[in-house]
Amino acid sequence: MTRPPAFVTGVIRAADQALGALEALLVLVLAAMIVLVFSNVVLRYGFDSGITVTDEVSRMMFVWLAFVGAIAVSRRHQQLGVDFVVEALPKGPQRLVRVIGNLAILFSALVLVIGAWGQMQLNWINTAPVSGLPTAITYAAPWLGGIGIALIALCNALGAAFGLPPAAHHEESPGA
Repeated sequence: MTRPPAFVTGVIRAADQALGALEALLVLVLAAMIVLVFSNVVLRYGFDSGITVTDEVSRMMFVWLAFVGAIAVSRRHQQLGVDFVVEALPKGPQRLVRVIGNLAILFSALVLVIGAWGQMQLNWINTAPVSGLPTAITYAAPWLGGIGIALIALCNALGAAFGLPPAAHHEESPGA
């Protein structure tokens, strides 16, 4: 098998670095969410008080976790999929099916991006009742998630169209 051009390896390296940054963001958001919710539970049951914004902020954080996590899962090719039929096809039709599948993902992601953008625009003036944060923050997560997944699907479709082998699936660690 021939090595990909330097430009392609550079793009892959940049994508892996971006994925590392997204995963660091996921860790920070999850840690902050755990601290917020745990502190609120301790205050509520131990001291009959609490942090009023915890519910709203942790809900927003959860939405961000889901959509940023979807980008990471898509980049690693660890999303739920049934590909035994595609694997059984000869190489030519297999490439065609991979291109069509990734174009369908691209279309779906773009629909998500357009819808989330519209919701963001509508909700900048709406604020959450307790925290006062714009509710558009919640809709920014699917917007970013859709952009990330669309870029990954576009790269996968181009790779399949040009005959590059599908990216290797990362094995789940034995401790997971």
